[in-house]
Parts: sequence; C-alpha cells; structure tokens
Amino acid sequence: MAWTLEDEIAWTTRNPFRVHLGVDIERVSRDGSGDCEISLVVNDNLVQAYGMVHGGIHCTLIDTVLGTAVRSAFQQDIGPLTIDLNVSFLRPSGKGRIYSSATIVKMGRQIVVGVADVFDADRRRLATGRGSFALRESPRHRASEPA
Repeated sequence: MAWTLEDEIAWTTRNPFRVHLGVDIERVSRDGSGDCEISLVVNDNLVQAYGMVHGGIHCTLIDTVLGTAVRSAFQQDIGPLTIDLNVSFLRPSGKGRIYSSATIVKMGRQIVVGVADVFDADRRRLATGRGSFALRESPRHRASEPA
C-alpha cells in the first residue's frame, strides 16, 4: 500500500492548522524516498511588521513538509512527532507563493531525520532546515520487505 499525493491531500484537509494556513500539497513521491513538496500563499496575515514573511512561517513549512516526507517514506501515516527542528534563514521574502521541499536522510525504527528547504516562486532558497521525528506507531513492513 502506497502513501499517495491523494492520501496526503486528504490528510491535509483533516488538519485544521494546515487548512488555516492554506497549505497545498504539490508533490509526494511514491518510491519511498520521502521526497515531497508543499506550498502556501503568503498574504497580509503571514508577514511581520517590515512586510517580510515571518520566520515562523518558514519554520512551520519546514516542519510540515518533513511530516509529509515521513509519511511518504514509510508509505503510511505512522504519527511523526517533531522532537528537534533547526532552521537557518537565508534571505527575506515578501508576499506570494512559497514552496518547501523535503527528503529523508535517515529512517530508523523510532527516529527519522529529514532535511528541507523553503523557496520563493523564482526558486531562490529562503531557508533551510533539519528535523528529527519520533514515530508514534511502529512502521508496518512494506510489501517489498521481508516480514
């Protein structure tokens, strides 16, 4: 059983925080790599006093896309919970659509580590980060793995 783009979109529509922010699911890999991408439109409510995207939005996008990456990598919802998040802000940006892409770098039985970037519409990197996630549920074996 694969965790598809449609699964992640359905999961997002049941997540009040993602709905409130207006998160869109752009891409979810089907190969178990965890590669994925999300986006949102930065409006007046998501900028700080200087008119730039609030850094918390970059953190949120990185954390959010990494959760998507964990589900995609395990091809199921195993309840990833963030236990560590490190974000570096690289350049400011303003209103408009921004994107965040992620990939998993270490899949353990209890802890997963991933990396993610935030980009503007011109694909300039705005922020980069790394997150670690504890798994609430034990992953079920994939069909391609021995039981």
